[in-house]
Amino acid sequence: MNETETPLASPAPATAAPGLPFGKLAAVYRGLFMAGCTLWYLVPLLVQSALFGHDMRRALRVRKRWARTVLRHLGVRILREGPLPAPEGPALYVGNHRSYLDPIVVLHDVEALPVAKAEVASWPLIGFAARATGIMYVKRESKRSRFGTLMAIRQTLQEGHSVLLYPEGTTHLDPHTMPFRAGAFRVAAELGVPVVPVAIDYPDPANAWVGDATFLPHFLQAFAKKYLEVRIAYGPPLVHDDARQLVARTREWIDGRLKEWNALAVR
Repeated sequence: MNETETPLASPAPATAAPGLPFGKLAAVYRGLFMAGCTLWYLVPLLVQSALFGHDMRRALRVRKRWARTVLRHLGVRILREGPLPAPEGPALYVGNHRSYLDPIVVLHDVEALPVAKAEVASWPLIGFAARATGIMYVKRESKRSRFGTLMAIRQTLQEGHSVLLYPEGTTHLDPHTMPFRAGAFRVAAELGVPVVPVAIDYPDPANAWVGDATFLPHFLQAFAKKYLEVRIAYGPPLVHDDARQLVARTREWIDGRLKEWNALAVR
């Protein structure tokens, strides 16, 4: 895996990624490899589940191996600041949102069930694979769907599994977080489950997936380069019985990292 760990006080400078010869064809090859790799890991898991019953921990381990293999072959370079998170028991991982790549980068490091917008369920192969390995879909415009997702988050945490959440509800390039929906924080506060802040950013803003960009043109553009760099940092586990405090402290930590990275970019 193309991965660099850097201390919090001095993040490694990003470098401009050169394009690959026949870049669009290289991006197509990478996309096909991603699809093939998904089947390679998914089919044995489905067979095992059919024979021995579904094992969520096994599914999460398999997905972690899949994420590491896929990111390596996509040319993703992870510039990680600080250590990996190591909470005791389940945690609620909460991040700012830049791209469809964000959860794959996090799932390279941790075993968690992500919460995703309902449209992802219809994505060819990816939607099916996500359901098979553990995911919660939400229609953000539906109050009923949001309530059902909160109940699923509660059950998942109570069963001892971690959850990955992007409470901004959309991707953006702002140098700070957008307002967070507080529902999952209330669940964490009631259960005494730690919230782990996750800050993520792309040194080359063109690699973020924001605005009206559609998936396929963006994928062909981003992965036509030799590599794609992404910064990520995990904050300390935050525990509090007041959801508002959890929201404020999580946003404060993530905003601090984003401010630091933004300052680095304009040097």
